[in-house]
Amino acid sequence: MAKKNTTKIKKANISTEDEFGKLIKLIILVTVIFLVFYGITFLVNREKEEEETQTGTKIQYDNILIGDLLTQPNDEYYVMIYDNDDVYNVLYQTYLGLYAKKEDAIRYYTADLDNPFNSSFVGEKANFEIKTIKDLKLNASTLLKIKDGKIKEHYVGEKLKEYLKEISASEED
Repeated sequence: MAKKNTTKIKKANISTEDEFGKLIKLIILVTVIFLVFYGITFLVNREKEEEETQTGTKIQYDNILIGDLLTQPNDEYYVMIYDNDDVYNVLYQTYLGLYAKKEDAIRYYTADLDNPFNSSFVGEKANFEIKTIKDLKLNASTLLKIKDGKIKEHYVGEKLKEYLKEISASEED
C-alpha cells in the first residue's frame, strides 16, 4: 500500500471577539498615552503662565516723545526734557520728585533729548517760539510748561534749577 501524502491543515479559531478585544485594548492604550502627555503639557504651561503673571509688564505713561509734548490729555502740565550729558539731572529728578508729592502739583512728563526719535528736535540754538511742534529746537535740559496745547513757559540752565527749587519747596520752608 502506498502512503498517502496527507497534510494536516490546522484550523485557526480566530473569532471576531478576539480582534475586537485587541482593538479596544489598543484604543485604551493610545487614549491613556494621549491623556498623560496632555496632562504634562497642561501642568508645564500653567507654571509658565503663573511666572508670567507674577513678573507682569508695567506700561509707563510718564516718558513721552518730544513730538507728542503738545498733545497730552491734560490741560496743563510740565515736560522735563533731559539731556544725558547734563550733570544736574539727578538734582532735577529730586526736585520733580518732591514737587510731585505736593497736593496741588500738576502732572509732569519726561522726555529724553538723546532718544533717536527725538533727534529732529536737537539744534545748535534753542527755539521756543513755534507755530508747529516741528519748529521746536532744544540744546540742553529744559522744563516746559504746557497749557492748552501751547508752550507757556520754558526754563533752561540756572533758571531751570531755580524754578524747580521754587516749585518743589515745601510750605514749611
